[in-house]
Amino acid sequence: MKKLTHFLIIALSIGVFSCTNKKKEEAETKAAVEQIEAVESEIENVSKEIESKARELEDSLEELDGI
Repeated sequence: MKKLTHFLIIALSIGVFSCTNKKKEEAETKAAVEQIEAVESEIENVSKEIESKARELEDSLEELDGI
């Protein structure tokens, strides 16, 4: 009976620690996903800005060609 009690205590302890690790992993994963989304957003903003600058340069070149 003592061995069964020890086994149950150990199994319960492993279960508790396992759940704690999963919660930590989920939090770390969520933080990583948020960072990735922030970087993607920044990349999208920079891409739009580059496209805008490229259009401005093309317009300027067309004006110079017209002179």
